[in-house]
Amino acid sequence: MARLNIRSAFAPSEERAQVVRFLWAGLINTAFGYSVFALLIFAGMHPQLALLLQFILGVIWNFCIHARFVFGVQGYRRFPLYAMSYVVLYFVNALLLRGLMQVGLDPYLAQAVALGPVVILSYLMISRALGRGQAMDRRG
Repeated sequence: MARLNIRSAFAPSEERAQVVRFLWAGLINTAFGYSVFALLIFAGMHPQLALLLQFILGVIWNFCIHARFVFGVQGYRRFPLYAMSYVVLYFVNALLLRGLMQVGLDPYLAQAVALGPVVILSYLMISRALGRGQAMDRRG
């Protein structure tokens, strides 16, 4: 008869720990990215241009956080795939921002609302780009 091990049922798995690290990294990355976006808007920049600049700066900043802290990847071998993921995320975010602004939200609130779906999509794409669930060389 199989014995139920309560302790192991509630112990954090590596995947759950990875999701928690991703969420923490996401808070840091979001604070950085949204701050850049808001500062650029405050300085008078068009929202779409502010979003583009925020994404360019963010992809470099976020790679360092995600690769090392969340997924344990060393080096920059996976950076091109990561950057391509961010290109897709940028266009999804830009379309959401535009659509939300067209229904009457100001750019600050529109971008805040867009963050939810973008965060979910980003975990799915970034975890693939950095090798989640694959036997991979952790050095790069």
